[in-house]
Amino acid sequence: MSITDLNRRLGGPMGRHAAAGGPWRNPAPWAFAVATLLWLLTLQRHSLCRQPSPQESVDAFLRLCYSDVPILFQTSALATGGWPYADVAMEQPPLAAALVALARWVTGLLGPGLAPGIAAADLLRSSEIFFLTTAVLLFICFQVMVACHLLLGRESASSLAETTRGRRRSWDAMLVAASPAVFTAGLVSWDLLAASLTSAALLAWALRRPGLSGVLLGLAIAAGLWPVLVLLALRLLSARAGQLRAWRRAAGRAALVWAVCNVPLALAFPDAWATFYTAWATSGADLGSSWFVLQELGVRIPAVSLLVAALMLSWVAWVTNLVRRAPRRPRVGQVAFLLVAGWLLVGKGYTPQHVVWLVPLVALARPRLGDWAVWSVAEVLYWWAVWAHLGGDSAPGDGGKDVVYLAAIVLRLLVLLWLVQQVARGVREPWLDPVRGPSVDDPAGGVLDHSPDVLVAPTIHGNGEAQNGAAQNGAAQDGAGEDR
Repeated sequence: MSITDLNRRLGGPMGRHAAAGGPWRNPAPWAFAVATLLWLLTLQRHSLCRQPSPQESVDAFLRLCYSDVPILFQTSALATGGWPYADVAMEQPPLAAALVALARWVTGLLGPGLAPGIAAADLLRSSEIFFLTTAVLLFICFQVMVACHLLLGRESASSLAETTRGRRRSWDAMLVAASPAVFTAGLVSWDLLAASLTSAALLAWALRRPGLSGVLLGLAIAAGLWPVLVLLALRLLSARAGQLRAWRRAAGRAALVWAVCNVPLALAFPDAWATFYTAWATSGADLGSSWFVLQELGVRIPAVSLLVAALMLSWVAWVTNLVRRAPRRPRVGQVAFLLVAGWLLVGKGYTPQHVVWLVPLVALARPRLGDWAVWSVAEVLYWWAVWAHLGGDSAPGDGGKDVVYLAAIVLRLLVLLWLVQQVARGVREPWLDPVRGPSVDDPAGGVLDHSPDVLVAPTIHGNGEAQNGAAQNGAAQDGAGEDR
């Protein structure tokens, strides 16, 4: 009996889309299951803040379950029938406000009714419905983020990268699905919305759909301004690869979508709309920042906003120089992480919920379990310390400085700075990058993947011109077969 006959009798050859090893080696069901379990644990933790009755208060800081979501509902006109922007001046961008409006609408349908003079018991019940509705919506955002990273991680790219069917699922999605940062901060505010839209935009870019990527990035920027830095990262890399036409298409779509989301609100409710965009300029040093540490230590620095802006421009200049002088064009995830991490390092505030911004970017920039674990431990320690600080549980009894909280801030910033150094080293020495290999350029690169460099990077390191030249030649060889 020939091999062909035996193969036919056993069912034929393996199909083109069949998964070797069966479903047990498919990361998708495991990633979604872990993400669901993590979210259920997060909900369970926040259930400790459930108020039994209007007369009984709960210490959310002591129980480590604080969230802005029910607080906003209970202390604003949302509970009495009002709507975001129209009746409530929110420090949330338009698309996040739209998510709030959707949850408020569902609360009006399922709750006892939202109207002026609402009874305290009805207000409490409506607040719980609002929180649970928001939790469901943010859970959807979380699962979308996990789904995107199944197709963005290591070993996901293939020669058929134009479609999702041509990409393999990556176990790197588990770094998102099991992230302790989501457990600690996923329900503190609405930041998961912008993070999920940014992940979707990066996937669209990886699938060589710059127009769709721009639409999704425009929505992400309308949900939180920080995705502008991701668009900037694409600009720096597209310039080096000579792919600015694709970037201009993405940027044009992003600007148009952002305008559609913002201009009507700016015209209809100018004061409420401007609240989010002016809050940063008028605020002082906030929780989690190096400026807060200096302030607590008695150091007064005038014009903090101008100084932060100058430092951020310097950081962008450093990243730009790093991209231009790297021996091989950096990956999208690396540059996006460096820019967003820079904003968190030099900014006036690095509040607990801001860590959600980094969850997808750490998985793309540095998908090493050890590095991810060190960063996650630092974030969990900070999570405990910030609530202990706000609840007055870690401050000394004599009214002195809260050394525990200040130490947690310093540790958190130092770990993030160390992670930046690790990523930057992978840019300067691409042969140490955990993602790249002999035939792997950038799984999230899209039109940049295997695209030869237009800018010639000079040799700037002491590891020898031969190694750097080999890296450049490898990139050129990878791009030789690309259909552009």
